[in-house]
Amino acid sequence: MNNTKALHIKLKPSQLLNLPVFLLGILLIPGLFLLDELLKLYLPVDFVPDKFERYILNLPVFLAVLFAGYLGYYMLKIYCIRYEISSEELRHYSGILNRKHEFIEHYRIKDFAVDRPLIYRLFGLGNLTIYTSDKTTPVFKMEAIKHPQDIYKTLRDLVEQNRREKHVFEVD
Repeated sequence: MNNTKALHIKLKPSQLLNLPVFLLGILLIPGLFLLDELLKLYLPVDFVPDKFERYILNLPVFLAVLFAGYLGYYMLKIYCIRYEISSEELRHYSGILNRKHEFIEHYRIKDFAVDRPLIYRLFGLGNLTIYTSDKTTPVFKMEAIKHPQDIYKTLRDLVEQNRREKHVFEVD
């Protein structure tokens, strides 16, 4: 492997990005059990045809399975995201079945912003926003990554080094 393309850092976002979905599950699952009990107690059997009674009684189970699939999809979606920082470029891989690969050359990076919301700070996470001169990706956001301040410093040094090597200077 060529040393100029050597891999420096591999990153993955945290499942904390799924916190709203997890909280929805915490509220939804007990509600589904309550719905199940209420349907069994108060279902007007006289008005519901026999064919539909078992479907209505199984509705909470169906909704719980549907939500579990929904939660699984979002967990897998976050799990399949990967960031790699080499000496030449920033790579972003995403997608479950249809994989997407994005590459941002370091000399195209113009500015950075580190954002650390309270819930992320509790877990040592943060967001790193990268502003580029790339036409396809003018703003690139790395969400819920570990040690965003350290990643920022490393990436900033790599950008400066790459600009010096390629003799690229930013003119505003």
